[in-house]
Amino acid sequence: MHATGTVRLGCTDCHGGNSEAREAPGSSPDSANYLQTKSQAHAQPRNSKDARSSANAERPYTNWLRENWDYVRFVNPGDLRVAEKTCGTSGCHAAEVRKVQTSMMTHGAMLWGAALYNNGAVPFKTPQFGESYGPDGTPRRMMTFPPPTAEEIAKKGILPYLDPLERWEISQPGNVLRVFERGGKSKPELGNPSLEEDPGKPEIKLSSRGFGTELRTDPVFLGLQKTRLLDPLLSFPGTNDQPGDYRASGCSACHVIYANDRSPQHSGVYAVHGNQGRTATSDPTIPHNESGHPIRHQFTRSIPSSQCMVCHIHPGTNMVSTYFGYTWWDNEVDGEHMWPARQRNPKAGEQSVVQARNPEGAAVRGLWSDTAFLEETGSPEFNEKLQHTQFADFHSHGWIFRAVFKHDRKGNLEDADDKVVSFDDPDKMKKAVHLKDIHLEKGMHCVDCHFEQDSHGNGKLYGETRNAIEIDCVDCHGTIQRRASLVTSGTAAPMGGTNLGGLRTPWQERRFYWRDDRLYQRSMLEKDKEWEVVQVWDTITPGNARYSEKSRLAKTIQQDGETWGNASQSESKLAHQNSRMTCYTCHSSWAPTCYGCHLSMTANQRTPMLHNEGLTTRNWTSYNFQVLRDDIYTLGIDGTVTGNRVAPVRSACAVVVSSQNNDRDWLYYQQQTVSAEGFSGQAFSTFVPHTVRGKETKGCTDCHVSRANDNNAWMAQLLLQGTNFMNFMGRYVFVAAGSEGFEAVAVTEHDEPPAVIGSDFQKIAYPENYRKHIEAHSALRESHQHAGGEVLDLQARGEYLYAAMGKGGLRIFDIANNDNKDISERMVTAPVSPLGQRFFLPTKYATAVATPTTLGVDPLRTHRKENEEQSVHLMYGFLYVADKYEGLVIVGNPDLKSKSPGVGTLLDGNPANNFLKGALAFNPGGVLNGARRITIAGTYAYILCDRGLVVVDLDNPLQPKVTAEIGAPALNDPRGIALQFRYAFVVDHDGLKVLDVTQLGQPKVVPGAGVPLEDARNIYVARTYAYVANGKKGVAIVDVERPEEPRLDQMFNAGGEINDANDVKLGMVSSSLFAYVADGVNGLKVVQLFSPPDNPAFGGFSPRPTPKLIARYRTHGPALALSKGIDRDRAVDESGNQLAVFGRRGARPFNRQEMERMYLRDGALFTVTEEPPVAKQTAPR
Repeated sequence: MHATGTVRLGCTDCHGGNSEAREAPGSSPDSANYLQTKSQAHAQPRNSKDARSSANAERPYTNWLRENWDYVRFVNPGDLRVAEKTCGTSGCHAAEVRKVQTSMMTHGAMLWGAALYNNGAVPFKTPQFGESYGPDGTPRRMMTFPPPTAEEIAKKGILPYLDPLERWEISQPGNVLRVFERGGKSKPELGNPSLEEDPGKPEIKLSSRGFGTELRTDPVFLGLQKTRLLDPLLSFPGTNDQPGDYRASGCSACHVIYANDRSPQHSGVYAVHGNQGRTATSDPTIPHNESGHPIRHQFTRSIPSSQCMVCHIHPGTNMVSTYFGYTWWDNEVDGEHMWPARQRNPKAGEQSVVQARNPEGAAVRGLWSDTAFLEETGSPEFNEKLQHTQFADFHSHGWIFRAVFKHDRKGNLEDADDKVVSFDDPDKMKKAVHLKDIHLEKGMHCVDCHFEQDSHGNGKLYGETRNAIEIDCVDCHGTIQRRASLVTSGTAAPMGGTNLGGLRTPWQERRFYWRDDRLYQRSMLEKDKEWEVVQVWDTITPGNARYSEKSRLAKTIQQDGETWGNASQSESKLAHQNSRMTCYTCHSSWAPTCYGCHLSMTANQRTPMLHNEGLTTRNWTSYNFQVLRDDIYTLGIDGTVTGNRVAPVRSACAVVVSSQNNDRDWLYYQQQTVSAEGFSGQAFSTFVPHTVRGKETKGCTDCHVSRANDNNAWMAQLLLQGTNFMNFMGRYVFVAAGSEGFEAVAVTEHDEPPAVIGSDFQKIAYPENYRKHIEAHSALRESHQHAGGEVLDLQARGEYLYAAMGKGGLRIFDIANNDNKDISERMVTAPVSPLGQRFFLPTKYATAVATPTTLGVDPLRTHRKENEEQSVHLMYGFLYVADKYEGLVIVGNPDLKSKSPGVGTLLDGNPANNFLKGALAFNPGGVLNGARRITIAGTYAYILCDRGLVVVDLDNPLQPKVTAEIGAPALNDPRGIALQFRYAFVVDHDGLKVLDVTQLGQPKVVPGAGVPLEDARNIYVARTYAYVANGKKGVAIVDVERPEEPRLDQMFNAGGEINDANDVKLGMVSSSLFAYVADGVNGLKVVQLFSPPDNPAFGGFSPRPTPKLIARYRTHGPALALSKGIDRDRAVDESGNQLAVFGRRGARPFNRQEMERMYLRDGALFTVTEEPPVAKQTAPR
């Protein structure tokens, strides 16, 4: 194992066993004497299955903890249970073994901490749970010694301790959905149905006692115990059961190389050995066709990135995959090669076999559930067949990864010279730039940047990965003031830093050296490979061979936005200061996004826990990602430990949850979660994209308003205000049907993947279901109605639906059991009599209702100072109704000192106080008479009424005030309004018109900006297109990329079939975008706006729509309005109020003042181009 020759060791010195056992030379390996001697020489396992061959056991998990200490040592002396007695003995690697016991790769605290806090399961943001086991396999507490000071905890992120993950049975629900509420009948036996349940109204409460009893526990704890997420960690061997998933445990997990990837850039010299985990030794006792063996029986420091990829794969937007230029495949792109021609409807046994390897729910239906198919996926031969992407060759967890290629915002592929590559070009995948990190292109593997401490830890416990990193960009690349010091300065760097100049390669050459004022680095994997480490100093120095005007501009531009070129100025004058902004904010070429993750728990699956005791119990949660794209870039403020600097942000674990009981009733379905302090569980996090490129970096117009005024939508996305493009409509679309009440129409498949019925995605994933849909003339067949009372407008959020019911005022309906097959009336006014619940508010004539956000937020949750969270703005605790006579009605308990002010009764999990109150009606001087539409933007309500548009300030919702009014002739009977960053788009009797809302409280008409439309009724803006419900003309699709120059792109009416359009909403599933149209007397129409087969530009920020009608449903009454989907890409409102939880302590979106710095100077609009300003300082330094 030790190839250096400096250490002479026998097999039993490390492995143990009996070295005295001997067999006569030449004995047959099959002879009884040979086998007996072998048995005497080897340590024996408790579980005979583990010794069926010399290969690593498949999915050992907690069975490994039950094995004898001697056997664990015999199989792998590097295992953490035994390493102190093997690798860590005196004179060997004692320090490394001691430090790795508390490393992030051992305990995995960040994921557990984020999942629990972001979904409300625990009140503390700093992780308190991590994985570690003693020599006997018992879970144990880890502690930092000596204990960190309060300042080290706050500023360095060092944790005093980590406990084993709690048993889920003692947890308490952090999100009290209706099934978790107190109450319910006594259950004779947990888990068994009762014979005495009322027909059509089964008992759904999870316990007859309090929180933490029976099944009234938190599903997050259960999911972490049983679902394969980042598992297994270093305490366990890898699963060793599918291509790209092979490794050992402990020290050997990294230092003993397995064949996991055939890419030379990912695996280096090991690529030739494939991805099947097979040996390349000459040892005759090891079968060469058996997986689960290392390539060689040898330790090495030359660790390829493919070895890192085995573990650093969850989520599929993690930094190793992005470093390679890949991201999770979304189940749709080039799916015709991934789904069987004949639809699979797997049985429970078939599902369990696949899900033991791959927790993704869709995998059981796909061809990649077969490991033989998985082995070839990503090979050159396989990729030759693909039209839209290329697949990677690594498949840990059984997952598929697709390549990310350079494209413009329209979705056109581009080459290295920014020229468009035709989609018809057979060599397009070779010509388009594959956006792998430039460090990878130079030949760097992970170990070439993350050195000894980053890999092993420093003996201290950390709860966030970047808190444990000692390297920083400037350590190797320097700054505008000086060349690199080669001394580490990252958050976990020791006092004085580590001198990188003293590091050596395995061939005893210096890893870094200077030659002619240039810094070079040698590879850790290939003896003669080296590359130049470009210095920032050189890139801004005119005359230097590495000089770049773009680099000089970006690094020396001053805060006035005009002066640049002088690097000797005080850093405080610079616009992009190192102390306030991370390097990778500008130097990242792209960022992965994963919007939506459906965690679906089913009771009728007995599976073992993957941690601690490994107990087998009922309930298991599948893992189903939803929308995966590479088309956007977002910014925010980084965490406290990493300096609260500007940094890239990604969507991370934006969860919706479902739970099916033992009767296969869905107790809740596709519900949002709320974080511990009240922000939405549609989580975001600051991160390092690991997508650095030399040319494809960020430019001025990527973060500031373009002088051409063509990036309004891009800016809305950048600032995390959302673009209405990524919205999650879910399985059911809620339709207001006038006098016939409202309906919930099923528009997607119930199983994973949730393909929209009639879509191109359904055609490949569910071909039999698609055929039946077409035979039924594309009619949707499942819906649920609640009749009684006129519904003019509605909005579903969580387990409730808010309805404006004209003379009936506002009524809140209970839709918690909308997907429960045993409930006869799935949507009700209340599950009990009016004496126990009264969720309605009389108004004179309610015409519209607005929730301040579609996200689940709770302003009433308690705050802990150490979590460093902002507060949810008070206005999010109320509902807002437009009333024809009363104007603006603010709904909620006005007593802010009560236990449930506002509409807190909907969120507090207490069924005893379900009574709605009105705060006030606001209509000073009749200014809001005829109020018919209300839209919330920041802390302002934009209300359309008889006098036109009236803007109401809701910063204090109990003291609203009018700030602006725009009437005729500018607006002529306005009917719909939508806002996006600096502009509002209004449709009235004349058509579409544009308002400048740079100052939210004082909108201004943009003269001459409009599109004539003869029957416009409502509008929905998604990125660079406005979708207008244009009555008898269908849907008008208007290009608003340049908001002050809107133009009609196309009018779509499906051959005249859409001729009474009242409303339109958009939602995305996988790679495809859909419009849902409330088509009046015709009912609901579903329109596919684009998909990979019909629009190869589908991956762009805003591809041109190619609409086609794919499904229709005849509602009982005229379809008047649709409920908007969840704004998955919105983390902050236009006033800078945070809405979604961020996953790092102290991290957050920009506030209003920080946003305005991006586009205002002294209150005036600040614009940029990609060309340097004319005014500049002449002196280079």
